[in-house]
Amino acid sequence: MKSLSIAKLQTLNVLVYPEIVGLFDIYTCHIRPLLDSKTIELEQSNACSKLTRFIKEDKKWFLLNNFELFHIVKSPYIDFDVLRQEVAVKYTSKSQFDFGISFYELIDLIAQHNKKIDIKLVYTQLNELLNQEINQKLFGKTIFAITTFCRLIKINEQTYHKRRPTGVL
Repeated sequence: MKSLSIAKLQTLNVLVYPEIVGLFDIYTCHIRPLLDSKTIELEQSNACSKLTRFIKEDKKWFLLNNFELFHIVKSPYIDFDVLRQEVAVKYTSKSQFDFGISFYELIDLIAQHNKKIDIKLVYTQLNELLNQEINQKLFGKTIFAITTFCRLIKINEQTYHKRRPTGVL
């Protein structure tokens, strides 16, 4: 395992791994905009303390997890204290790619912030992303049922159905 500073990561060609772009889009479009500044600060702090996985290929670094770190690395407005922070990095080969790592990290974020976000919209977006093969690998089923989603984010199905849409898209 290696450590790299945020400043160093900003100089690299960091991209999101193509297989999980949809998961990053859900975070960027349907979760992050609904978080207040204190929560985003906390997420940024947590981003620097978790193991971040990359696939390196042709001078490109493909990010496999750590949704908030991607925003930090791509942001031009970062203070020097943040730039100096070190991130633990692990390199993974393409053959070792595991969709579940990114998926379950996103699920944890959804569970953590489920009262602030539109969980019905997030479920719909996830359901569109998860094909039969991914569902089979993750859950042993060919579909991503609402009951499975509710269990993953630790709410009951009745709460899901009662929840009204929130936020702006």
